[in-house]
Amino acid sequence: KMVIKKNIVIFTLIFILSCSVQSNEIISKQKLNKIHANPFNDAYIISFDGSPSNFSIKKITVDKPNERLLKKIKFLSDDDTYAIKVFGKDNKYLYAIGIGNPFYATYQHIGYEDRKYMGGPVSSAIIEIAIPLHIEPSSFIISKRDITGKFVDIQEISFE
Repeated sequence: KMVIKKNIVIFTLIFILSCSVQSNEIISKQKLNKIHANPFNDAYIISFDGSPSNFSIKKITVDKPNERLLKKIKFLSDDDTYAIKVFGKDNKYLYAIGIGNPFYATYQHIGYEDRKYMGGPVSSAIIEIAIPLHIEPSSFIISKRDITGKFVDIQEISFE
């Protein structure tokens, strides 16, 4: 009986070790690429010069994005009037970034809290987004939400 118990223990140890080696190999093969930039790594910082009906790329730099820029970048939400769809190689859709309504300026001053409107329309805006370097975007589509709540593409901007 002692020999049988030793064999069972040895077999169990070999089985556990072989499983742990295989699981480590699987984990090491998978690499997760984040789609949001972070302040510690370089990213494409893309500045758009926009009006309600026309956008153009003003500047593209590779740098570490600052915290203020990163706070503005978010996935699409119900509050966004405009969105920037990001496309990669072979015109493959990657994701959309919500940019709110950059053509409505709000003011936040003490003494204006009782006003019905806390801002007003503006005719142009500079919009900045940060995209991690591994994404390698090839084009963007600017979309605007219509009165039914659906996004309608208003312009495509390509670069290579």
